[in-house]
Amino acid sequence: MRREIYSNNWDSMSFEEQREYRNQKLSHFIRTQLYPYSPFYRRVFDENGIKPEQIRRVEDLRRIPFTYKADIAPTPENPMRYKDFVLQPDEESMSKYLPKAEYRKMRLERFLKGEKTFRKALHRNFAPVHMQFTTGTTGLPTPIIYAADDVERMIEAGRRIIQLVGYGDIDRRVGSLVVNVMPFAPHLGFWMVSYMLERAGILSFNTGGGRILGTERIIAAIEMLRATGIVGMPGYVYHLLRTATEEERDFSSVRLVLVAGERIPYGMKEKIRQFLETMGAKDVSVLGALGFTEARKAYSECSPEGNTGYHIFPDMDYFEIVDPQTEEPVGEGEDGELVYTCLEGQGTCVLRFRTGDFVRGGIVYEPCPSCGRKVPRLGSDIMRSGREKGFSLSKVKGTLVDLGSFGSVLNSNPRVVEWQVEIRKAHDDPFDVDVVDVFVSPAEGTNLDDLREEIEDQILKATDIKPNTIHFLPLKAIEERLGSQGGMGGIKELRVVDKRPMG
Repeated sequence: MRREIYSNNWDSMSFEEQREYRNQKLSHFIRTQLYPYSPFYRRVFDENGIKPEQIRRVEDLRRIPFTYKADIAPTPENPMRYKDFVLQPDEESMSKYLPKAEYRKMRLERFLKGEKTFRKALHRNFAPVHMQFTTGTTGLPTPIIYAADDVERMIEAGRRIIQLVGYGDIDRRVGSLVVNVMPFAPHLGFWMVSYMLERAGILSFNTGGGRILGTERIIAAIEMLRATGIVGMPGYVYHLLRTATEEERDFSSVRLVLVAGERIPYGMKEKIRQFLETMGAKDVSVLGALGFTEARKAYSECSPEGNTGYHIFPDMDYFEIVDPQTEEPVGEGEDGELVYTCLEGQGTCVLRFRTGDFVRGGIVYEPCPSCGRKVPRLGSDIMRSGREKGFSLSKVKGTLVDLGSFGSVLNSNPRVVEWQVEIRKAHDDPFDVDVVDVFVSPAEGTNLDDLREEIEDQILKATDIKPNTIHFLPLKAIEERLGSQGGMGGIKELRVVDKRPMG
């Protein structure tokens, strides 16, 4: 099969053609790149008696054990563990593990083109050029590595999203201005939005989010610049528009809101639409996108209908839906946990990765009733399953947080006697931003200003989020808080209390 990093026919192939394309690409990738060059998966294959040539189609992936976040995340004892997932070709691995035909072909190319040209091509294909981060089990950030082709796949995925959300027509792009309110950080959301708007040729204003530019300045920019689109985290976009509505701003130019990074209930989309209509906007599309750092890209709903599911790229990725309890595949359209496999890659590559996302409506293989594209589609109602091996994870302020990190920070601080963390929604509004309140009983004689600054800095480093407030209370008051949650003589202590609405 001729090597290509993605197909220009991604949304027009029949589902049978997609299956054949997927199977060929996966088989070739595992035999000629993943097994020879991935230290982690070579161990997995060898320890489980799996030959790379046995994986000929996506159904054969069931031979391979699941991969978990805990497998990738660095630890204090092994901070470089993430490197085992990065493809690392060298002379020894190529000679020892490449299929013989591929190795002979490689040696012939080296002979014909010369050593320098060969090394240059190898470096171009596999050298790390971009890095993003996701959350680790111990609070240590997990680097996710991109080679040049991986960056190109991410940008192409963004270009496709631009088409899906209604900016495919050149007439729609000309004169448009999209305000990117994704938080400025080495995370997928910010970089993918920045890249995709640039590739699509759409004028954009990358604000860095409320922490960088500030909500009031962003509101003023949207109004003054007559922005046609807003892209950001659902909770923050909701907060931004709610504030603008209260201030009676003019957002009549806005036609698109694209939100990603958290669960996006239908009710939130409707409230966002109502806010914009109150501020004069008409015919607004409010759409969701799904992304996770290990996939190194995101996927979106389509315009104009929305709620038709996240459109998957069948030439780049393969998704399974499994029962979280039995770990067996479920039928088409059935609920279950999302499991991800890349069909090709050169940086950080994962097979059968347990995302921890529970998809209501699973995955379907039929043309989209809204846009007509022939691609697999995931149900739009996705929430954390909470069953990831080695993790207690939740989205907080749009960031995937290991809740155990709060304990790692506060339990290790000698000036903290007792503590509790409470997560809630601002204004008791289920669609508003997350609020994180930390309650601490300090040791006697502690300088409270110094301790407050220390806790803020440590939690920010461990979780990538900053607490909204830190309250210092007497020990008895903290004990009462813990007791009221079932601890201190009850069934258990709830150190992290999540008061956000469930479901």
